[in-house]
Amino acid sequence: MTRVAVIGAGIAGLCAARELQGLGYDVDVFEKSRGRGGRLASKRLSWATVDTGAQYFTARAPRFRQQVKQWLDCGAAQRWTFTPHKMIGGQLQLSPDDTERFVGTPNMNSIAHHLAANLKLQLNVTVTAIERRHQNWYLTDHSGAEWGAYQWLVVAIPATQARQLVSERMPQAAAQQDALLPCWAVVLATKGSVCPTIQGVFGDDTVSWLSRLSAKPERIKPAGCDDVWLLHFSPQYSAQHTQSHCTPASETQRYHQPQQIIADAKAWLSKTLAHELDTVHEYHHFWRYAHFKPSQQQQAPLFDSKQRLAVIGDWCHGGRIEGAYWSAIHAVEQMVSR
Repeated sequence: MTRVAVIGAGIAGLCAARELQGLGYDVDVFEKSRGRGGRLASKRLSWATVDTGAQYFTARAPRFRQQVKQWLDCGAAQRWTFTPHKMIGGQLQLSPDDTERFVGTPNMNSIAHHLAANLKLQLNVTVTAIERRHQNWYLTDHSGAEWGAYQWLVVAIPATQARQLVSERMPQAAAQQDALLPCWAVVLATKGSVCPTIQGVFGDDTVSWLSRLSAKPERIKPAGCDDVWLLHFSPQYSAQHTQSHCTPASETQRYHQPQQIIADAKAWLSKTLAHELDTVHEYHHFWRYAHFKPSQQQQAPLFDSKQRLAVIGDWCHGGRIEGAYWSAIHAVEQMVSR
């Protein structure tokens, strides 16, 4: 049986692993964190489980819509139906569209858990080096342990990290541009009445998106709270505050976060809703690789059939959940055709 190593348990990595396993490949998935899902992240806190990464996703191509239907049928996802608002000239206004939005249920990470079912996952394992010997791949992790042999290697991590890992074996990876920008995510659990139609807001130069998490399907409000809100700060704001206010706490690029970020989130929320709310709980997270650069051209997945090496990710397809899915599907199709 052909063995495959997949580095990264985000949507691209999980979709690739699931497709390959279904085709009879023996697949191991390596993930440096303790959870799976990548940008479909949900954080379990003492007072709630909150979505801190992607807030919803869309489905355009027929094949991906079929995949989403499977998630809907098994209860891993539901439609999130609402009319979005938009900040225009400092004023909150309705901004109707015909976009069909989907969310994981009971949280965004549920889709990742569904995809990961029956896969062999190695969590909390950071792959620090790869080596090809005798037509096989071997991986070295952070503890010095070696994994292998694998006949195929699929790298499904952000472009910057992928470039560091594979550029010696795949020179074309060095030319890959950094397609993703940072994002501060702030969650506020509040008390106070807010118009129920306000569920999703396209923001401004400070906050790019506001979600009313408590309005999503199957969400549970924390005790003593009326609502839970998620603010995704803009790439410009996030980059500026990362540089001027944050210092790396470790080599994993976690950051100490000043109270100014929380204060800015509260002020923006109050201004947007034109209503002062009492904050009961708060949480923050810094995403180093989050927003897709608007000017970034789509980059094709890297594929080397001779070395049996593929590099995939949503950054190859516009930074969306659907893009992550397609990068995986295209890589698998090339693998099985060899």
